[in-house]
Amino acid sequence: MLRTLYNYRRYIFGTFWVDLKYRYSGTTLGFFWFLVNPMIEVLIYAVVFSQIITFRSGAERGISYTIFLVSGLFPFIAFSQTINRGSKAIRTNALYMRRSLIPAEVFVFKESLIAGFSLLVYLMFLLPLIVFTQNPVSWHLILWPILTILLSLLGYGLSLPLANLSVLFPDLEEVVPVLLQLWRWTLPIMFSDENFPDGLRWFMSFNPPYYFIKSFRDIMINQRIPPVESWIIMIFWIIVTLIVGGLVTNRLRSDVKDLI
Repeated sequence: MLRTLYNYRRYIFGTFWVDLKYRYSGTTLGFFWFLVNPMIEVLIYAVVFSQIITFRSGAERGISYTIFLVSGLFPFIAFSQTINRGSKAIRTNALYMRRSLIPAEVFVFKESLIAGFSLLVYLMFLLPLIVFTQNPVSWHLILWPILTILLSLLGYGLSLPLANLSVLFPDLEEVVPVLLQLWRWTLPIMFSDENFPDGLRWFMSFNPPYYFIKSFRDIMINQRIPPVESWIIMIFWIIVTLIVGGLVTNRLRSDVKDLI
């Protein structure tokens, strides 16, 4: 699978920029929609949790709730985009697959690449926001691109089986966004995991994106390099999802070709 992606690297990166250019073509704001939707989400959650519920996370360390929120919400938004769009990648690009020999995993990977790029764009927005809100800026933010790559690989591994299964079961495309909305509330995004009971926190640690979200918080909120345990578990989940995704893709490849 990785060899396939390498062989099609020119096609992936070439069409990557084309997709970005035309994804928002015809809209008034164009590429700015890349930021508008996440900003609206941040505004809503920041108002609800920091003003109405008067909840704070990291305030004792001089961190505003808005910065705490975006450090977890932005990565999950990009992760959700990878899975949501990646799960539709085969059906969306069915015409290209029928007319060419380009394998399905290439189209799925391209969606994870676009979502990863969006997370890097969010970082460029975050830096002036951190300065404007007078929150401390740490050199640990240079790890943001590395964590972005790892999170994109996790999303890619999870999207692969969903993309293939969506061809066999089209209703799955409607189920995935609902599951992603529910999934958001099983992670310490709006709240710190320290606010959850020990038993529930232990259960959350088995959630694949958990250590990824926690690592983004480490570099932004705790201003430290994520512990070795986090790196090991993140790599473990990436390997597992890529293996499972590759096996499912190879197993269903002929069936998918017959149905698209």
